[in-house]
Amino acid sequence: MPPRLEFGVLGPLQARLNGVPVDLGGFRQRKVLACLVAARGRIVPTDRLMDQVWDDAVTPTQATLFGYVASLRRALEPGRAARTPAQVVVREGPGYALRVPAGLVDAERFTALVMRGDRHTSAGDHDAATAVLGEALTLWRGPAYADFVDSEFAVTEVARLDALHAMAREQRLAAVLAGGNHESAVGDLEALVLDEPLRERGWELLVLALYRAGRQGDALAALRRARERIVSELGVDPGPGLRRLEAEVLRNDTSLDPRPTPSRRLPDVAPPRRNVPAGLSSFIGRRGELATLGLAVTGHRLVTVVGPGGVGKTRLVLEHCRERTDPDGPWLVELASLHDPTEVVRAVSDVFALPGVSTAEHLAQRLADRKALLVVDNAEHLVAAVADLARTLLGGCLGLRLVVTGRQPLGVPGEAVMELAPLGLDDAVELLSDRIAAATLTHPGKGPDRLLAAQVCRDLDGLPLAIELAAAQCRALSLREIAFQLDDRLALLGSGSPDEDHRHATVRNAIDWSYQLLTRPEQTLFRQLAVFDGAFDLDAVRQVSGDAEVPDPVPVLLALVRKSLVTADSDTTPRRYRMLELVRQYANAALTEAERDRASARHRRWLLGLVEIGEQRLPTADGTGWLSRLSAERDNIRAALTSALAADEVLLAARICGALAWFWYRTGQIAEGLRWGGRTLSALDARADGAASGSAEWTLARARLLMAIGGCAYLSGDHHGSVAALGESARLCAQVGARHPHTTAVIYLASVTAIGGDVPGALPLADQAVRLADLVGEPWAQAEALTVRSQLSRACGDLPRARDELARANTLARSCGHQWAMLSSAWMQAKVSVDLGEPDRALHILTDILREADPRHDRSSWLALVHSVAGALGRTGRAGTGAVLLGAVETLGASIGYHPEQMDPHDAPGNTAAVAAAMDPADYRAARARGTGLTWSGLTGLLVDEGLVPTASQ
Repeated sequence: MPPRLEFGVLGPLQARLNGVPVDLGGFRQRKVLACLVAARGRIVPTDRLMDQVWDDAVTPTQATLFGYVASLRRALEPGRAARTPAQVVVREGPGYALRVPAGLVDAERFTALVMRGDRHTSAGDHDAATAVLGEALTLWRGPAYADFVDSEFAVTEVARLDALHAMAREQRLAAVLAGGNHESAVGDLEALVLDEPLRERGWELLVLALYRAGRQGDALAALRRARERIVSELGVDPGPGLRRLEAEVLRNDTSLDPRPTPSRRLPDVAPPRRNVPAGLSSFIGRRGELATLGLAVTGHRLVTVVGPGGVGKTRLVLEHCRERTDPDGPWLVELASLHDPTEVVRAVSDVFALPGVSTAEHLAQRLADRKALLVVDNAEHLVAAVADLARTLLGGCLGLRLVVTGRQPLGVPGEAVMELAPLGLDDAVELLSDRIAAATLTHPGKGPDRLLAAQVCRDLDGLPLAIELAAAQCRALSLREIAFQLDDRLALLGSGSPDEDHRHATVRNAIDWSYQLLTRPEQTLFRQLAVFDGAFDLDAVRQVSGDAEVPDPVPVLLALVRKSLVTADSDTTPRRYRMLELVRQYANAALTEAERDRASARHRRWLLGLVEIGEQRLPTADGTGWLSRLSAERDNIRAALTSALAADEVLLAARICGALAWFWYRTGQIAEGLRWGGRTLSALDARADGAASGSAEWTLARARLLMAIGGCAYLSGDHHGSVAALGESARLCAQVGARHPHTTAVIYLASVTAIGGDVPGALPLADQAVRLADLVGEPWAQAEALTVRSQLSRACGDLPRARDELARANTLARSCGHQWAMLSSAWMQAKVSVDLGEPDRALHILTDILREADPRHDRSSWLALVHSVAGALGRTGRAGTGAVLLGAVETLGASIGYHPEQMDPHDAPGNTAAVAAAMDPADYRAARARGTGLTWSGLTGLLVDEGLVPTASQ
């Protein structure tokens, strides 16, 4: 049995070899190992490693570091023969890396368990969630990286782990409550609020447990304790969750009673029918404008709603969308965070879940048969690009209608323009009264003095955004005080000019007035948040805020949320935040150049760390979650790359692009990858004559950048460019001895060469890929290499070898949770079984895959599997069901732009032919026609009824 080497950082650093503690040496030597563990598998360049280890002392020569590494290698691999390569602390490219499976590091094991617990919670399996999260929490022996908690290298990882630890404690206790164990949870919840007194979720759970245990008085006492602690520590009132809970406890609200555990069932696999968000507040007035917009959309295929910033264009259009009952849509595309006109097509294709679309013409082809309403919001800064897109889509998609919001018309023939004016005085006063009531929890009927409210609304020009910002301040000021300050702040409106610039100035004055009421730490963080493009989470805020005035940004951020200058998306986990675009523009203008440079640099470093962690996690069991995580950060990725190139940090930009290679490939981000990869490569080559350009770090960054470009070039159909980029990438990786990137580059090069039809050229590359993958010992790399090699074995007619390679690939993929490789290798196994005349075996393999595939994340691949199942049914005496499946795949595939013969040209025609050959032509046509009427849920139901996928209870 090979030795088992485990590492622990959830407490003091430790290593155990077959359960026996390893002597890791003195403080500096242990710190070297801790730095490598914190890097989570990434290469740490030698210079950076030395800076991290000696961050509190004069840096010695590299010989000292090499001595520590040699000692660690002897301690961690005592049986390694002399002159044989190290397998744990390895030298790669410009630095060192720790090469152990993630499951042997307690922090990674803890992270995986928390994610599993979260999935159990989402599925309603509270007992499993309690057990898994309890197991995760037992891994903690003390503070994370306890020996190095003040060291700079550990700050990010400690913050991540501490946040996960607090979340795991809360989720475990929430699962205990959901399981009905209220009394037993109280003690643990008391301990939780003592440890985390400012996390309101813990107080909410404690109050709920006490209430459900019949201790209403104790529940109210806990609420008082929470309020006192939060007010004394932060100087603010508790959030709306605690306030709402207090009201519910006082009135014995039945919503607090325990809920029966719902029965488990298969998730609904139907794709979203719309993406219009629910309204977060009441819609006031505008009934006439709402009717006018409805008539305009009915009578015209393009309607543009124009007006000044903050006038309520978006809210009006969304309210119209919420009242519609279209079977397809409406679909909302938000352009506020985009700055590049070439990104508009990508933004629309993302909303329709059409990866790989790079031109408006291609998008029009994919949407040609759709009958839907598309809303394009905040188009004022991209008017020409949106106008071109509107012409192309409306010319090629007869069932499509467009509603656009912006500051000016598009100027497209057939466009109906609706100009939205500020609110009338009565509606404005009603809006102000309603929002004050919501902010202060008073009844709208007991609202402010009407004459005073009317004066405030007049001073704000009836702009809804300005009115909402003013109302939010009624938590701290009276309306009279607000009116007095607005009178001073709005001197610009003295001329009474009605033009748009003056109305925009009114909004800026309202924001400026809110800004002046912030504390200095709140003002500092408010300005720093402007560097985010789009949404962000707490971890990002911690990384980007770096001013001494904001030592702990979390309570400051929550204060900004309460003061309506930052919004929180309650539908996301972890919670994500964003600034309204006008507010962000104001904050950006308030930044000094020095502040902007510092905040942008921290933003770039945060983003680089995020994508490099994502690169490591994508080929693991967490891969699906990381695809979503990185997708949510696309705007911030573009912002970081833009600022890196502007600051001449081309090496950092290259590292970001290199880390995104698999993400761009997996999600079909062709235009994005080629554009940013090309710009960064040009900038890198322009610096080729610099002193740093010959370093190993520079060479490796260029190699990984080329890998990203090569993958996107392949998806774009540029086979020659893809082979050239991947070939150069492989050569550079070999030159600097970077084994992992070299392995990946050769795997992709072999695959692209084979797909291009050059089987003789691909064979030696595939063999080399297998050898390299075996050397690095990463199961995900071995699985991908063997899958590529099996395709060549099949092409050469060596089916037994192909089957053996795929079996090994699938086992390896399962061992590390690499779902993409797992499903790909199994799908190939089914094809080989058909080639060998074993259709029953092929059907068994395919039904196993369907049990694991999730159509919500990759619908096209799921339909490809169903198509293969149909072919297997046709070959095993169940052609009638196969024909129905073919019809369903045809119709549902067309709705997302998927066509089996294009994705699987070698085997899809054979599946169709096998079903058709086994049936009477008339029966085949009838069965296939029945399939065309199936919805996504209907198709899943058919698969369950036919025993092809299990029910939730199986």
